[in-house]
Amino acid sequence: MLEKVFIVDEDVKSRDALYELVSRIGCGVLTVPSGSAVLELLKNERPTLIMISDQKGEYSGFSLVKKIREFDKDVKIIMFGNLPSGSFFDSFVRGAGVSAYLPHNLEGPEAVKTIMSVLRQERVSTSRETSKGGRILVVDDELEGRETLAHFLRRRGFDTETAASGEECLEKFRIRPFDLVLLDVTMSGMDGLLTLKRVRDLSPAAKVVMITALQAQDIVDQAAAMGACDYLVKPFDFSVLEATLSAILFSCQKGKD
Repeated sequence: MLEKVFIVDEDVKSRDALYELVSRIGCGVLTVPSGSAVLELLKNERPTLIMISDQKGEYSGFSLVKKIREFDKDVKIIMFGNLPSGSFFDSFVRGAGVSAYLPHNLEGPEAVKTIMSVLRQERVSTSRETSKGGRILVVDDELEGRETLAHFLRRRGFDTETAASGEECLEKFRIRPFDLVLLDVTMSGMDGLLTLKRVRDLSPAAKVVMITALQAQDIVDQAAAMGACDYLVKPFDFSVLEATLSAILFSCQKGKD
């Protein structure tokens, strides 16, 4: 999957230059004009790398890094600004959860080398993760949401596959059942509740967590009555998602033991 990089900078000229630089590396780039905007994006999207301008303010610089870490403690972050380097400063940067600090003028091979090095660290970290047990199927007809969820879960050590429709979900389930299904309610073709019914028909022991942007109590009640074990409303906190899935899979494993 194409690596996604968020670039956060209030200066439109700086965002423009960084967009060109990172695009040439071969990454998917999303430019963001403010720290508050990137925090909203992180409720639903999970980039490989975030690049942040070291500006002053509650939603800028190291203050923004701290807020991002409340959403995701692992995502790679590069900051760029005009502060001097040095052993003490470098130690401070690493302690703040930043992978690298670059000069604001990011032109030249050294900047590219640093960005590639941080992306390479992410690939190695992902490849070394071990499965937490259980197989998860993410079912969503929206490509970006589906792949964002799957990428996050794989990084957190879950054995994860995806399906773009209820029909594809059932095809995969017939070949090899999954321990848990993350199932979107609103999809083209077979809707989530109908898919839930058919999954439960195929495997009554399968755990299904519904995901949706709809805050409709009648749908929540229908899903629960049909056997869904939880219901998460978008945008959701990824840490809450991970805790929910881990608890469900743990209970499944205890039942097997």
